Amino acid sequence: MIDREGRVLFGSLLLLVLALAGSIVVDRQFGVAVRDRPLLSFLLIAGIAVALPNLYLAATGDGDRFRSRLRVAAITTAAFALAFTAEAEGVGYLLIAAIGTGSVVALVCYEILAEYGTETDDSVTRVS
Repeated sequence: MIDREGRVLFGSLLLLVLALAGSIVVDRQFGVAVRDRPLLSFLLIAGIAVALPNLYLAATGDGDRFRSRLRVAAITTAAFALAFTAEAEGVGYLLIAAIGTGSVVALVCYEILAEYGTETDDSVTRVS
């Protein structure tokens, strides 16, 4: 039997396959290809396949794996942003770069605040 984590990750990959299959149908019917739109491709690949399941598992999981899930989501989003900015130009380039940079900045801010909160909790415990 597949555990909850496996079901969520498998479901996100299935959703990605269905989205890509739908994009092939749209391409053949209307001539609009996902591969010609780097921002849409980035949101499909990085969003559906990587960030969405990891953020869902972080929000609904236990506290021990919360930080590691956030790290995986932020770092892989930034890595995919680097890969997809090579094909993008104009506003698409700026949006992909902003999403990738924002994910890393958000992760750094979260880590700083989490460590600050840990230090504050320890100092309150020692004083009491």
